[in-house]
Amino acid sequence: MQLVVHTFVQSGQIAQHPTAAVSVPQGYKLIGGGASDNWVGEGNMLTASYPSGNQWVAAGKDHQVASPSYITVYALGLYDPDDEWETTVAQQTSDPAEHPQAVATLPPGYVLTGGGAFVDYGSGYGNMLTASFPNGESGWEARSKDHLVVDDAKITAYAIGVRAKANNKMRLRHTFVSATGAVAQHPTAQVCLAAGWVLAGGGAIDNWNDPGNLLTGSFPSGSCWVANGKDHIDASPASLTVYAIGIATE
Repeated sequence: MQLVVHTFVQSGQIAQHPTAAVSVPQGYKLIGGGASDNWVGEGNMLTASYPSGNQWVAAGKDHQVASPSYITVYALGLYDPDDEWETTVAQQTSDPAEHPQAVATLPPGYVLTGGGAFVDYGSGYGNMLTASFPNGESGWEARSKDHLVVDDAKITAYAIGVRAKANNKMRLRHTFVSATGAVAQHPTAQVCLAAGWVLAGGGAIDNWNDPGNLLTGSFPSGSCWVANGKDHIDASPASLTVYAIGIATE
C-alpha cells in the first residue's frame, strides 16, 4: 500500500516575537513539520519549530532591533484512517548555555520520520536556532546560540518515530538525503528525494562562524526540503546543510 502524507500549512500574525501553529486533522498522524520566518528589514529568526500533540508549533524573534514578522508553519501528516501506525515523540532538554545543544533518541522499534527544537530563553535578549536535524538513524539534534549579547538558554530536541501496530503487516523504512548550499550572508539550501520515497520530515544546520548566522527557515516544499538563514547586524557569511527524510513500506 502506498503511504499518503499531506502537508498542512498555517501562517500566524505579524509580531516582534511571532508564533504560529497548525494541526493535522482526524485520521492523520503527525510525523514531521517545519517553519519559515518571513522576515523583512533587519530580520527575525526562528526560536522554535517542534511537535506538540497533533500540532506543529513555531516561534521567532527579532533581536536588539525591532523587526516584526510572521511565521508560516507546516505539519506533515500520515494518513491513517484505520489506525495502523503508532507514533511517539522522544525529547531531551539541555542545561543552560550560551550555545546549548541537545539530542533526543527514539526507543527501539521506531523509525525516525522527523524532529524539532524549542529554545527556552526566558526574558533576556535570547538565543536563536542554528540547527535542528537528524542525528544517526534514531536521534534528533537541536542547537541554538546567543548573538552579540551573552544570554544563556536551554534547548529541547524532539525526535518523532513511527512503527506498525499489531494489525499492520507493513513495515516502514526511511532514507536520509542531504546537501550543502553556498556560503552567503543570507544562505539557502534545498535537497529533494528520489522517486519512490514520500517526504516525512527534514532539518537543517547553519554552519556558522563568529559572530554568527541564524536559521530563518526549515520547511517542506513538494518532495524537497528547504532551509534559509541570515546573519544579523554584523556580517557573517555561512553555508546551510539541509536534510530530507523519506519513508516507504517494505
